[in-house]
Amino acid sequence: MPRVEEFNKDQVLRKAMCLFWEKGYKGTSMQELVDATGLNRSSIYNSFGSKEELYARTLTLYQREGGGIFQKALLKANNPLEAIRIIFESFLPEIIGDEKGKGCFAMNCKAEMGNKDENIQKWLLSQQEYTLSMFEDLIKEGQEQGLINTEETSTGYAYFIFNAFQGYRMTGILIRDPKVLQNIIDNSIKVLE
Repeated sequence: MPRVEEFNKDQVLRKAMCLFWEKGYKGTSMQELVDATGLNRSSIYNSFGSKEELYARTLTLYQREGGGIFQKALLKANNPLEAIRIIFESFLPEIIGDEKGKGCFAMNCKAEMGNKDENIQKWLLSQQEYTLSMFEDLIKEGQEQGLINTEETSTGYAYFIFNAFQGYRMTGILIRDPKVLQNIIDNSIKVLE
């Protein structure tokens, strides 16, 4: 009779995610995953498949846990323009508190694996499309309400805000000065006004 694996998968995924986040996909060995998770290799392979599949599951966990920030910002805002500002500002404490300069796990993945693995690339594209769509809907609604200018299409501004958001997150890896980061937010929003 096969032995039943008894462990909390979310806890294991969280430990693996922390290791991947610190060292990157390529910089993380299977032995390090064994040491970090407390599972032997066969348990990791039997439960999660390959190292690549484990990595993909950690990205999904990260997205699930981080996605709540966007939803909270949308609920908190009185209008679409304010929602965009709140989304940016919601990440400010995380960026300032990131003393090790780890950055955003998903963006680190994009930089390391975005053009290396088809499955990871599909995941990254789906996350990007979701965020772009959310920004585009907010911008379109803001334009209809007269809060956001119509010098550019909602799609064009969505790409601009998405790019500004990613740049803001990347800048925060090395610069955690709240005044500098707030200035990036303010200037990004000014383009829309």
